[in-house]
Amino acid sequence: MVTGPTSALREQAREWGRALLDAPQWADVPDRVTLLIVSPAAGYDDDARAITLWLTIDIPAARSLPNEYAALARDEVLIERRSQTPGSLIVMSDASLHRLLQGTTRASVEARWRVRHAEAIADRLHRLDEFNVRANMLPEDALERIVRALWLDLHAAAASLDAIEAHPRAALPVAGEVAAAIARLAVSLEEGAYPPAELLMRAARETRIGKRLGVWLDDLGAAVAGDGAAGRRVVASREQALAEVRDVVGERWRSRPWWRDPEAYALRAPR
Repeated sequence: MVTGPTSALREQAREWGRALLDAPQWADVPDRVTLLIVSPAAGYDDDARAITLWLTIDIPAARSLPNEYAALARDEVLIERRSQTPGSLIVMSDASLHRLLQGTTRASVEARWRVRHAEAIADRLHRLDEFNVRANMLPEDALERIVRALWLDLHAAAASLDAIEAHPRAALPVAGEVAAAIARLAVSLEEGAYPPAELLMRAARETRIGKRLGVWLDDLGAAVAGDGAAGRRVVASREQALAEVRDVVGERWRSRPWWRDPEAYALRAPR
């Protein structure tokens, strides 16, 4: 639920959503449709630049829709971006969204975060409550798999940060990977999910890791922009920054080989 002041963009999303529900294909199944605002995300109105709506419908009702929506009955996802509309509409079955929320891919993890920060425009069956329950029910060992992959990514990218002193702009991909991995780790450890890229740093700065590494991450951005002193500080304190993340990750997975020696673990042959 969204409370307090809202942005003009959110009001535009609500207006568009209400108008969309009057379209014949949806007006005929009003009880079977759930329409959510996922962007702007609740609490992040000031950071939003685009509108994204998710519309879900159960498969029996989807079979009654026009042929252009037949794919929904096969659990496919449809994305509509039309010049006369103010944003993107993503249409899927309820079952498809439930399955997406159970995964550990980036799309699944971001979907869980989006559901938790969604606003319902239409939801007569209270499906948003069900989606939130699903979003909070991580499969067994799922969080470890998410964190392990991010931890290995962070170490691999951080090893290449030396280049940021001599060739800061060439090091942009490395800096981006490091910042993104830290931010995703920081939010995942506290929420079990992380937001899409455009909201990552905002969300991460409110976490334990984000508060510990805020200055270092600021230096990382300044270094890429050509600040030589910031680049030297980033490289000089890289191990300390990694140790800060390592300590927080180790609170739960200290016994794991991927935590103790991520470089060696990453080189293990797949089993």
